Amino acid sequence: MKKIGLLLVSTLLLSILASCGIITGDKDQAEEDNNSGEEEVINAEIQNASYILSGQDDGEPVEDKEGGLLQIELQIENTSGNSVTVFPDQDIHLYDGENQIDPSNDSYPLIGLEMDTNNDIGAEKQKNMDVIFDVEKDSEYELSITPMSSDYEVSAKDATVNLDTSEYNDSLKTLETPGDALEAYIDTIYLDQDNDDYKELVSADKGDLQDEAEEHFGDMLKEIFTEDVLSDSDIEKYYKSFKEAQADKSEFDTNVIANANGKALVEVEYEALSSYDLSDEIGDYKIKYSEKHDDFDTEKEEKYALSKFDKIVDDLDVEKGTSEIELLLEEDDDGNWTIDDSHSQTSENIRKVFAEGVI
Repeated sequence: MKKIGLLLVSTLLLSILASCGIITGDKDQAEEDNNSGEEEVINAEIQNASYILSGQDDGEPVEDKEGGLLQIELQIENTSGNSVTVFPDQDIHLYDGENQIDPSNDSYPLIGLEMDTNNDIGAEKQKNMDVIFDVEKDSEYELSITPMSSDYEVSAKDATVNLDTSEYNDSLKTLETPGDALEAYIDTIYLDQDNDDYKELVSADKGDLQDEAEEHFGDMLKEIFTEDVLSDSDIEKYYKSFKEAQADKSEFDTNVIANANGKALVEVEYEALSSYDLSDEIGDYKIKYSEKHDDFDTEKEEKYALSKFDKIVDDLDVEKGTSEIELLLEEDDDGNWTIDDSHSQTSENIRKVFAEGVI
């Protein structure tokens, strides 16, 4: 009878201890082994991604690249009751099998490419966060995010997202588009050349820009002459001749230095006709006239030189620019590019080179 009572007491005691968590069953132990005390505090998904140029690339032509810097926009949702922090440069990594890829720290503030310094996500809030990785085209990766909870007793579980870079190949193909847009801009506005990319890629008032270019060309030409020998119709005629020679002889190349977030920095290297050379040649023809005539008539000298204008520009050689021109371009909602004149080197620099011969 005593043995039965002792057995009953032991069974009851074991039940109490188990219910208090002092003794756990196999099921509880299995659950603890599965989560290792970690809690899921965030959900994450890729909102968008695109290849970019950061200004620190290796100079390899884009069309030859088998990948590059991919800017990934993540939406991170905090599902917990505490705030969490995620530092993109420390807490987000990419995995190619066992190979870990750390985020790129490339930045270019001029095009809005900067590291996000506000890394807090409030309780039950969500935030979009950008991170950049150097990836290969047509490859699959696993992106891992390690959050830290403001409750230091919480061990937060990593969130993972699958990344397939083949979904973003179109953005790799369009990295050079701002350069194409700038070429079309120069061809159309200043060289009167047909360029199909102008309608597709450029946002600019062609008429106003061409009128402005002719006006500044006229101002340049008037500075070469001392007499009032130029009418508006003369300026229009001589500018047409200058443009034709410029289109025939000048050369330029565009190089996209940086391209991200709908902004691009494009460099222009050029050879073009020089107004200084033009002025020297006009001066030579003035001297030739004065050497053949004894009347010392300045107006006749200048008119004679103007009569040789077409020959002068035909005989001119191009001069190489002393330095490249850098322009900031911005893309609008329709996919058209325009020059951002808030940058230190503006569209005025392009006009001076190709319409005024300022080399």
